[in-house]
Amino acid sequence: MFIILALLVDIFWVVLDTEEKMEQSASIAVERMDALFTGIEKKLAAIDTSNDFCTESDRQALEDIIYDSVSIKEISFIRDNKIVCSDRSRQHNVDISRELPKNYSDFTGRFTYTAKDQRRNKNALFYLIPAQDMWVRVSLHLDYIDFWVSDFGARHSMKAKVIYNGNFVAGDAEVKNCDLLNLIEVDSQKYPYTVMTGYNGHLLLKAFKDQLLYAILIIFLISALFVVGLSSLCRNRRTLESEIVQAIKNNEFVGYLQPIVCSQTQQWRGAEILLRWEHPHNGLTTPAEFITIAENSGLINDITLKLLAEAARNKAVLDKINPDHYLSLNVTASMIANPFFVRKLISIIKHSPALQHGIVLEFTERETFTDDQLAQLQTGMTKLRQHGVTWALDDFGSGYSGLSRLQQLSFEVLKIDRAFVAASSTDTITHSILDSICNLAKRFDCDVIAEGIETTEQAERVNALGIKYCQGYLFAKPMSFSKYVSKLKKAQRQPVLDLAPKELEQIIEH
Repeated sequence: MFIILALLVDIFWVVLDTEEKMEQSASIAVERMDALFTGIEKKLAAIDTSNDFCTESDRQALEDIIYDSVSIKEISFIRDNKIVCSDRSRQHNVDISRELPKNYSDFTGRFTYTAKDQRRNKNALFYLIPAQDMWVRVSLHLDYIDFWVSDFGARHSMKAKVIYNGNFVAGDAEVKNCDLLNLIEVDSQKYPYTVMTGYNGHLLLKAFKDQLLYAILIIFLISALFVVGLSSLCRNRRTLESEIVQAIKNNEFVGYLQPIVCSQTQQWRGAEILLRWEHPHNGLTTPAEFITIAENSGLINDITLKLLAEAARNKAVLDKINPDHYLSLNVTASMIANPFFVRKLISIIKHSPALQHGIVLEFTERETFTDDQLAQLQTGMTKLRQHGVTWALDDFGSGYSGLSRLQQLSFEVLKIDRAFVAASSTDTITHSILDSICNLAKRFDCDVIAEGIETTEQAERVNALGIKYCQGYLFAKPMSFSKYVSKLKKAQRQPVLDLAPKELEQIIEH
């Protein structure tokens, strides 16, 4: 596996590296060749071709241009297929029709071509520039251009050539396009040519071999970092897991209460128990920090039993304030499908008279079950219902099996997912879905609780739909039991009124 990863990294690295090098090298070659042609044209522009053209000083200027550039072999001014002026004094009115393209007079701009130099009887590279009623033909040293382009490619560990209109001009002539496994073309924006760079199989293999050691080192370092990170994660997991075990022994896990209120009167009818960890060093910690490890390790079962035992003590106090007040505790469906865990729950309820009424257990619809597991879940729910437990389906609508769960399992309460409540203010479709959920609840004889109420507008919509109960930050945030008792006593002294949502803030402040 290590070698395979190293090879894959090497291949990926070579592909990216060669792509970048090809484009960079071709761009550099174009830049240098553009500079060559631009320099030639600037010097030619300094020659006056209007009056008494081709004087000795004009030919001397052409010779100076050639002398300054090793790539230029000859410069000629052409009119009507004849040389009218050249750096060579003897070349005057020489007919060079056979060296010129047949249709060159149709061109209006610069162009490049190769042809046989009839005076030297060998191929030459020519560059034609329009100049008033003439053409300037620059004859380039083809051997030098070939060498320069080929050497340029070799110095960059690739093949390079210059093409014009798809035809080879200079460079690695023996390499055809089909021989290159990877290539790129960069056009000059000013002059009529294109530089092509690329890699054949031999060069790619060489690049692959050159980078293989680095790829192995990278994979080795990544693997080492991964092992160290995984080891650290496992240590942290074990540390957190051991901390959770110790926290259970020290009773550091407590239930914070968030009230569930009547939509019309805003009376506190019950409360949901929300898990918190009173960490000795980190302070009050929410489940987001530890719930995944607690669930994966199975420690969540012991935490839940601790919360239920705490709920028994707390409910005995709450019953003295309001005998009709209930508490709701979150469990997972897999807990209830576990007969051993159900027996533990029943044992706590049997020994706690306060839990034998007004206790709600809720779980979500997100878990999936086989037929056998579903039968065990139904059995567990039935046994606990026989001991006074009421069942609630939490986050209804957030899963894919809401209606089927309602048909297969019996619930007394539906808790609408907060996402529907939040979207109902602006989305008419979501508002319609809420209405459908309310009708479905009536069909199955379920009470409905809307979760996540944060604004008076949401409260008004929920109330208008006939949803009896609400829960959310608009009414109160989760709080400690002692604070909850204090607020519940004040709420009990409030007269029972049919209040509009806009009056909620006044009640909450008091």
